[in-house]
This record gives sequence, structure tokens and C-alpha cells, in this order.
Amino acid sequence: MRIISPVDHLAETERLLEAGAAELYGGFVPPEWRENYSLLASLNQRTFAAAQIANEAELAAIIRLVHGAGRHFALTLNAPFYSDAQLPLLLDYLDRMTALGIDGLILADLGVLRLVRERYPQLELHASTMAHISNSGALRFYAAQGVRRAILPRHMTVAEMAAIAAAVPEVRCDAFLLVGKCPNTEGLCTFHHVNPERIWPCEISYEISPVDGNGSAALAAAMANQASWSATDRRHGCGLCAIPLLRRSGIDGLKLVGRGAPTAQKVSNIRLAREFIELADTEPDFAAYRRRAIIAHRRRFGAACHANICYYPELLSDES
Repeated sequence: MRIISPVDHLAETERLLEAGAAELYGGFVPPEWRENYSLLASLNQRTFAAAQIANEAELAAIIRLVHGAGRHFALTLNAPFYSDAQLPLLLDYLDRMTALGIDGLILADLGVLRLVRERYPQLELHASTMAHISNSGALRFYAAQGVRRAILPRHMTVAEMAAIAAAVPEVRCDAFLLVGKCPNTEGLCTFHHVNPERIWPCEISYEISPVDGNGSAALAAAMANQASWSATDRRHGCGLCAIPLLRRSGIDGLKLVGRGAPTAQKVSNIRLAREFIELADTEPDFAAYRRRAIIAHRRRFGAACHANICYYPELLSDES
């Protein structure tokens, strides 16, 4: 399985590749976009500077280093939609990015997808988690538009991912692993992530009150689940337990979260993922494998496993 890591600047690139990343992805906001729209009108789903490659020259240097190591670089362009007024600026930007040698684009907007499919046939097009591909029909539709890779949404079970990957084998499917677990379904979330302290809406403690009476049992369960997030840290997101099952399910790559995170954290996540991919080759006993993953999670984050921060909570049991 391939390990896919974020990258934010040139100084960390070689360390990420040496740690074992098979592919890097990152974002770059050009000056003309900042002048016209600022970071708050998201070009690539990040609204703070630390999660963006600083300038075009640095992006070019990152791509050269990645290609020199025989790896690939994908550019994030995954806002859920872009306006017609933004398209000329967007296409000029993409002309320059393809000239730099990007290998792929991570995107969600179907209109932009159709434009770039014709304009840049050499690029591998990835459906972002913002595309909300939650069934095989959706993936088949995106495949018909030119998508050859897809990152499946964070809330899906291993079995659901396996069914989708098997139904549309012409598209390579990736799954999330390590940090950044979110309580919301990302492709349907309308919260704005603009707090300068990077405290996102899904982390703020708030109460839900039924409009009419006590509400249903389903609402009560949703309220209890939402309230429980104040006791957990979404940055402890994991999923190590699921690696053997994901591999058997036809998942092609493991995508690590963390654009804007410190280099040391990115490197630790790559090494941890690589360690457990290798362990999956040598440990046939899934129970033993899982026990080691639970211990590794506690060492890495200093906290116990919890359904909130497990990417594949169906694998949790009382013992964890």
C-alpha cells in the first residue's frame, strides 16, 4: 500500500520522502488569488498560510525533488465549487501549475473537473473527499468524468469501502489514516474554518436543543454523540488497526492528514504507517496485530483509543 503524505514547504520534502511517503500532496495559493479573493475564499480547503506552499519557485523545487526520488506530487484544488468569475484566474493558474510538472489534481467541483479533463489530459484526476463519494454509483459517475483516483469519505466503514472499490475497479481508491478525524461528513459540511487560532467549529462545545418536544431517539443519539466530542481530541485520529483489512479490501493508498502540521508530526505519521503496513505482512494473527496497534496509538498520542477518533470504529471493542 502507498503512503500519501501532505507537504507544506521544501525544507521538509526530503525528510518525508526518506520516511517512506510514496506520494506527496499540497496546496499553493498564488498572489493574484489572494489579491482578488484572500485565503478565506478557499482555493484548496485551507484558510491559513502554514498549510500552503509559500510561492511558485518553492513549489517547483518540491516537484523537482519529488520527481528526482521517483515519486508523484498532486496539487490540491478541492473547494466544493468555484464561481464562473473565478474560472479565468483558475485556468491561468492551472496552466502554470501543469507547466511546473504536477502529476495530479485533487478536486471536487464537477464543472472544473470537466474543464481540466480536456485541457490537461496528462494529469491524473483525484476525486477529493469533498466530492462525497459514498457509493459505487457516485464513483462510477466520477469515473465517467475522467477521475482515476478517489479518496473515500472519512465516515465510511471498511466493508463499505471494499464494496465500492470492487464495484468500480478502474478507479484506485484511497482511505484516510492518522490525525484529523472529524465528527462531520466533510463533503456536506458548511462550517467555515477561518479561526486564526485554528480551533474549528467541530471542536467547539455547543448544545443541541430539539425544536419540538424531546425529539426522536435518533436525535437523542446524535446529541449524545456530538456532546462526547468535547472529551476527545480530533487530532488523535488513527486507523492503524484497519490496515490489514483495508489492503484485503482493495484500497490502494493510505492518505495521511496534516497540511499545516509540524514536519516532525508528518514524519512520525509516515513512519508509523509504514511500520504497520510491514507488520501486516508478518503478523497473521489479527488480534495480535490489533493489540500492537492500540499500544502504538497510546504511545503516539498519549491517549486511549476512542470511537470518536478512530477512522474505523467498527473495529473497536470493549477491550480497547
